[in-house]
This record gives sequence, C-alpha cells and structure tokens, in this order.
Amino acid sequence: MNFYIIPSPIGNLDDITIRSIQVLRELDILIVENKEKAKIILKKYDIKPQNIITYNDKSSDKDRKKIINLLKKLSSGGIMSEAGTPLISDPGFKLINDLINLKIKIIPLPGATSVISSLVASGLPTDHFQFIGFFPRINKDAESLSESLLKFDGTTIIFESPKRIIGTLNFLDQKFGNLAEVCVAKEITKMHENFFRGTPKEIEQFLLKNKDLIKGEFVILIKVTNKDESFILADKMYHKLSSKLSLKDIAKVASEVTGINKNKIYKRFLSFSKNS
Repeated sequence: MNFYIIPSPIGNLDDITIRSIQVLRELDILIVENKEKAKIILKKYDIKPQNIITYNDKSSDKDRKKIINLLKKLSSGGIMSEAGTPLISDPGFKLINDLINLKIKIIPLPGATSVISSLVASGLPTDHFQFIGFFPRINKDAESLSESLLKFDGTTIIFESPKRIIGTLNFLDQKFGNLAEVCVAKEITKMHENFFRGTPKEIEQFLLKNKDLIKGEFVILIKVTNKDESFILADKMYHKLSSKLSLKDIAKVASEVTGINKNKIYKRFLSFSKNS
C-alpha cells in the first residue's frame, strides 16, 4: 500500500501541484482535517474521492485505529490538511508514525507551506533555522523559549494568531530589544499578503497605528544576536570613538545600536579607560 502526504494551498487555490491533483484523483481513500474546507479545493479541480474520512486534533486513538484497519484493506490512501503541508503543526503525526511501524510506504508530496515561504522572503538567515509551532501561551514556557533563542544561531519561525500578535511582539521587545531582527509575515499567498520587518518594538508600534492590519494568520521570524557578539561591536565603537566622545555619549550610541543596556555598556567602557 502507498500512503501519500498531500499539501493543500495555504490561501491561493492555484498553489497545488499537478502531481497532487493526479494523486488525489486516484486514491482509494482521502483523510482530511476538515471535510467542508477540503471540498473547496476538490470541487475546484473536479476531484471526487471514493471515500473521505475526517482526522483532526479531536480524533481519538480509537478513531485512528479504525482508519488504520480500513487502510489495510486498500491499495492507496492519502492525508490532506486544512491548509499547507500535513504534519507541520498538524495532528497527522501519530497516524503517519503508526503507518510507518506497519511498514506502509509513505510518499510525501512537495507543496505549499507558510514556514518556508515566509523564511525565504524574510531577509533573515536561511542556512540555519528552526520551527517551533505556535508561540507558547504559558509564561514559563515563553521564558524558556526566550532563553533558547539567545543560544540559537539562526532564524526561529513561530506561528501566531491576530489576537496575540501584539502581546508576543511586546514580550520579544522586553526580552531582546534591538538585539532581535524580526520579520512578521501576514496572510502568505493571500490577497492581503504582507511583510513587516524591523525590531519587535518597531513592528508592534506600526501594527498598533494600523490596527486594520491585525487580521488573518501571522508567522513571526526572529534572529537574536547573542549579547557577547553585540559587545564585540560595542567594543569596536569604544576604540574608534574614545578620543572623540565622552564615555557616556559612546555608551548611549552603542546601546542604541546593539540593544544592550546603556549602564552595562558604560560600566564596561569605564573599566577599559581605567586599564588604559
């Protein structure tokens, strides 16, 4: 038996591959996250699956076992999520894992995903990145994430809802200030697709001034500069400007550029001047 992982459009219904359409037309059974939403794309391409079954985050272990028993009697099956690539922040993982354990051949089809689309348009590093799903709702988990972001040398990709986007940007600003480079991608592939780039505070202030934009789905991409790296830049500024400006003025400028607390930088520069 072959079981296909089939990406669906994340906004623009034209974003489905020819291969995916062909596979959908030939399946014995199609498993979807939401039948009504699946019917939209199926109707557009005149696809009429023999069987459609719902499997989502409300499905139980019992439901999954029923699906597996049914699949054992067929020659082909596939799973299609509500939007994007199945299993990416999606409940299909347990089902696929069970099928792998049963030695069923899994065939992933390439296709739409907001994770990669937002990354390549963000302007942030693409050679080293991580995806963590939705931003943590529990404060303890958010604090833990902020600590890991400082240690991660790359771009972190996070999903967020319109109700929480401002609060999350405010949290990131409080934790990292100018140490964070951020891109907020809005409504990828849809009519109102947009990208907002800057520090967390800059984007937060922009959205608060343009509240009509706080709608739809958001992807936050963030690259945090390690403070040790920023001190290297601050130190260079000290050595170049120490003969031209006062320590307080250099500390102020260095703080604005690096995002490091001005008093911390001033104390560091003061120790330099005492040792010189």
